[in-house]
Order: sequence, then structure tokens, then C-alpha cells
Amino acid sequence: MTPTPRSTDPERGAALVLAIAVIVVVGLIMASLFPLITTSLHDRTVLDSVRDREYAADGAIEFAVARVRGIGGAGPALAPCGGPDARSANGVTIRVDCANVPTLTTRGYLQRNVIFSACVDTSPSVACTDASAVVRVQVNYETPSSGPSPAITRTYVQSWSVNR
Repeated sequence: MTPTPRSTDPERGAALVLAIAVIVVVGLIMASLFPLITTSLHDRTVLDSVRDREYAADGAIEFAVARVRGIGGAGPALAPCGGPDARSANGVTIRVDCANVPTLTTRGYLQRNVIFSACVDTSPSVACTDASAVVRVQVNYETPSSGPSPAITRTYVQSWSVNR
């Protein structure tokens, strides 16, 4: 039996070393991307929560603005605007408080302004504050006269602010 000659090829086994190196590099890249993926998923959950809260507050405010528009008697900004309203949407319960702030213009015309504040309803007895308000809106209800039951001709949103 003759001995098998040893190979003099210096590249023998190089494919195995290259395959292991590629696997290690790909593994390191995947390991470095893992925190990015988990952070992105967490951020998405937080963004969904904020979006749901803001959409629920917007809807509750719009409902309250329409409800106040129909107040009889002295009308919006002079008669009590009612409330608080509590509405649930997107799994969030929103409380809307309103405050009458009638003002006179420089020419002596009455502006029927009402400020609405929407916040997450944590307790029925806790009113919305500027710090807890998700949405704060000031609305002007235009009426051509101030009779016993004035007709609202237009509704102007003077300001609409969203707090995150």
C-alpha cells in the first residue's frame, strides 16, 4: 500500500472558513438590529395610544360644539353650556368641559364665545385643567340678534389646540 500524498493546495478548507465568517457577520448584523426592531414596536404602540386619545378627544369636542349650538333661551355663551360630556371612542373615555366667555367687541357687539376642554376621564368629579387637556377649543357662535331665542347663523372656531 502506498501512502496517499498530501495535498499541496494552500486553499483547502477556505470555503468552510468563509462560510463561518459570513454566518458570524450576518448574526452580528441581526443582533445589532434587534434593539431597533423592539424599540420601533414599542414606539408604534405609544403612537397608537396617543392617536386614539387625540381622535377620541376631537370627536367629543365636535359633539359638544354641536350640542351647545342648539342651546335655547339666551343661547350659547349666555345660558349654561351644560356638561361635562363624557364620550367613549377608540377605547378611551373623554370628558369635555365647557366655559362661557362672552366678550364685547370694541364696537359694543356681543361675542358668544365658549371654551371647550377635552381630557381623559379619569374620575367623574375631576374637571379638565389646562395641563390635563388633550384638546382645547374656543368657538364663537354668531347670532344676528339677542332676542329670547337667538338663531345661530354661523359657528367659528377661533382656536383649536392639541396637547400631547
